[in-house]
Amino acid sequence: MIEEAQPAGNRLIILGDKIAPNPHLTAFVKNLKLENSLLDLGEQVKYAICGDSSDVATTLKRYQDDVKMVLVGPGLRGNGVTMARMLATKAHIVMIIDPRVNPLGADPASYAHVQANLEELDVILVLTKDADEAFFQPLIKEYVVSGMLVGTDLESMSPEERAEMIDKRLDAVNTFPSLPDTQRKVAALDDLDPPKKWAEAIDEDLPTKTVILRILNSARYGFRSRVETIDQAVALASARTIREIVTACQIRQIFSKTSDGTIDQFWKHSLAVANFAKLLSLPADPGAQDSQQKTEFERFQLEEEQDTVLQEAKLWEKIELGEGDDPFTAGLLHDIGKVTMLMCLEDSLELVMALVEQEVQEAQAANQMWAHQVVEIERFLMTDIDHQSIGIRLADRWEFDASIQQVIANHHQVAEHAPTIIKLIALADIAGNCLFPYPATETQHPFPILFDRIDKGLKKSTKASPEAIDEVISEEIFEDLVDVLNRLNLPNHLWELIDLKTFFKVIHVLAPKIKSATIGFLQQTA
Repeated sequence: MIEEAQPAGNRLIILGDKIAPNPHLTAFVKNLKLENSLLDLGEQVKYAICGDSSDVATTLKRYQDDVKMVLVGPGLRGNGVTMARMLATKAHIVMIIDPRVNPLGADPASYAHVQANLEELDVILVLTKDADEAFFQPLIKEYVVSGMLVGTDLESMSPEERAEMIDKRLDAVNTFPSLPDTQRKVAALDDLDPPKKWAEAIDEDLPTKTVILRILNSARYGFRSRVETIDQAVALASARTIREIVTACQIRQIFSKTSDGTIDQFWKHSLAVANFAKLLSLPADPGAQDSQQKTEFERFQLEEEQDTVLQEAKLWEKIELGEGDDPFTAGLLHDIGKVTMLMCLEDSLELVMALVEQEVQEAQAANQMWAHQVVEIERFLMTDIDHQSIGIRLADRWEFDASIQQVIANHHQVAEHAPTIIKLIALADIAGNCLFPYPATETQHPFPILFDRIDKGLKKSTKASPEAIDEVISEEIFEDLVDVLNRLNLPNHLWELIDLKTFFKVIHVLAPKIKSATIGFLQQTA
């Protein structure tokens, strides 16, 4: 990125384009100099030239409210349309279109559609041949010098207006996927419906049926005879188990064509959260288990040490779930907004991760671990839109149960009196990030780093494992752990369900089983 000297507080225009003697760049610079000649030095408008979309994001973060306009030129590396949609309420967006380089669509129909969508978001579109001094002069004067406000006041919007605005930003009508028929049919079934009805809902979907039978015939389930039909599957494994497998298969299939290369890590995180949520909610005391809970608990095939720490924690005694609450499915779908954002806003993760990496480097320079929720970075870029608000739009369209919708919408804003299922998923999300963080990597996210320090401390300890973990957490990482949790702004009332040290001990002890179950499920559903 090449940038003019930028005194703090000066208004700034970000120019996302390749540096070249193009007529539109020449016209922009000439007009800006003319406007600045009429202003005092402290009032002059500066500009920064960014060659790719990641540079635009980091420059926006660096100068924050000083940025009044972002020009997206044909030379920008990255997805200009995605950037315009994401930043539409952050700054005035001007897209300069060269039909030979950055057309809005591959054909007239798609071009017209994207154009209409961007114009609805108040993005100003202009062809390179029309981006002359006469075009830039009123824009710079009115949008930057005169300080015209950007976008809509979100606080004044009704829920319906806000939902409509989010749908426009995502172009949801055209980009939101449809829920598959099999998932709809299974969602409509009751757990007490006869196996024959379940078979009728699933049998025609051969890929899903094949996966169900493959999983149930694996060593984890250990049935004495081979499961050949869905009728048998429901009778032997329970309707809830079949529902979990179907949901995981169907949702994964929907987003299988998402272009982002880290999608496997997303599914690892989501499945780890699902497995943690399910296991932590089950009674570990055999005397407190009903027959279904006993079967589900035994399928995790825990070692004696793992069983013991769960029994000692007694977390299930504080988790009062509603009749319709499903910890596994809630955990699986809690972050559905992240992958929906990738589908609707192609390459959006690049902008998010550019800011994550910038913050990681700043934290390292200050001799700290990075600790900032990605949801806050999303809100910075998109002004109060994040994967929760995106996810709830999809969940509403797919008519998910109210319990699932609450989790999707609120797992990062856990109110003190929130339903227990939301608190459970928030804890499971912390646990999932210890093993498979997303989108931050294991070398960026603080929880895997702290887990690695626990592992190193255990190698030096002479005590037995649970006792040694207690010692390492208390003596080697506790201060840093508390610092990280405070900077992540996690609500203290989460730790009313389980003591902080006990929680991380339990998660560390359970980690090998959850990893194994997660990776095994992904392999079987590939």
